[in-house]
Amino acid sequence: MEAGEDRWSRGIIFFIIITMARDGPIYGNQVANLINEKTNGAWKPSAGSIYPALNRLTRRGLIERYDENGKAMYKLTEKGSGLVKKIGERHFDSSPMAKFMGKIWMEAMNPENKARFMLSSMQNLGSSLEDNLKSIRTAFKNEKEYEVFLMNLELEIEKAHKILLDAKKELMETRGMK
Repeated sequence: MEAGEDRWSRGIIFFIIITMARDGPIYGNQVANLINEKTNGAWKPSAGSIYPALNRLTRRGLIERYDENGKAMYKLTEKGSGLVKKIGERHFDSSPMAKFMGKIWMEAMNPENKARFMLSSMQNLGSSLEDNLKSIRTAFKNEKEYEVFLMNLELEIEKAHKILLDAKKELMETRGMK
């Protein structure tokens, strides 16, 4: 692992840990397994990456360690919850950071990995959409706001579908010319 890669990985692991802990108690191996699963086996951080991150987050008061049935468990503290909320507001709600990071991530991949990543993302979209829509609905003040959100989401999906259809059409036209 190169020097810069270690620092990058550590930062990503911090973010993943506090984000995971937002949903309930976690443990070290669970973090590694989730990262491995979400990256389709492309990255499974070692215990030597995860446990120092857990310890550092604990020292900073962002998570709290406790034992449950002989297993070290970690839960988000109030301070950690505030940080997760702040990150969400600053980087996802009011800035283009998430879009930028997605572009950087895609640019770092070779074409074969991009294709696998895109297909995997689309395969997970349906179940993710269903699960997340249920939890998102409670965030809206009224049904009209939720309806507008759904309409906007539908428009974005239709745009993506059109891009896919155009690419498919271009492929078919290219094949016809040969």
